[in-house]
Amino acid sequence: MKNIFKVLIISFLSLPAVAQVMSGQIVFERKMDWVKKMNKAKYLTQEEKDREEQTWKNDEMYVFKLLLTFTPNQTFYTHESQTHTSTDGTYNWRADDYYITRDFEQNTLFEYKEMLIKNYIVKDTLQAPKWKILNEIKEVAGYVCMKASTFDAAKDQEVVAWFTTDIPVSGGPEEYYGLPGMILELNIDNEAVLVTATSVVLNKDQKLPELPKKMKGKTINLKTQAELITKYRKEQEALHRFPWGIRY
Repeated sequence: MKNIFKVLIISFLSLPAVAQVMSGQIVFERKMDWVKKMNKAKYLTQEEKDREEQTWKNDEMYVFKLLLTFTPNQTFYTHESQTHTSTDGTYNWRADDYYITRDFEQNTLFEYKEMLIKNYIVKDTLQAPKWKILNEIKEVAGYVCMKASTFDAAKDQEVVAWFTTDIPVSGGPEEYYGLPGMILELNIDNEAVLVTATSVVLNKDQKLPELPKKMKGKTINLKTQAELITKYRKEQEALHRFPWGIRY
């Protein structure tokens, strides 16, 4: 616990200098290990898991980059590029439409994403996860970060976040935010999904990108989204099928 207090004291002492530049961009690398994800599935037999592992053994890691643009009161998260390339460079694919914006001053969020094989527009007030801040620190992208954890009941996921008070914006990648500093790493289900900042560029004049003018999809709120995910996940699990349609 003493280490945490030291980090907090150092961070608060340096806050006036950092606070002048609370805008910028963070590039995140997102890795998803399908084998690790499926091995967690209690509804699959070991034989089914072994069969899936053989299917995915040559392409188990799914890697691409996303970009978080932030100002003191807003964040904008999307793909860094609309074209992704496999880690071995053998094939390309087009990124899906994926945008998450948060306005901390207006207490609003907007999400546009493909989920359950459909496009959805999620509009609601900000409802941050319930975090537990833990007594561990590590460095991510050159920043000293503290550890926090939460549980996503809809997706049945354990989530660990590493955040830094040196960037005093309560933002983060994916659907996670609400800590006393920027989240620079997410570890979901023991590295089944790992989202890590690879570069942080501060820019006091940073502007947020604009959302596309045309976005088609069903508009829902956070409660409905959670209900849809939970229902779909349980239906697939009952059939011993991996719920691929969830955006993990």
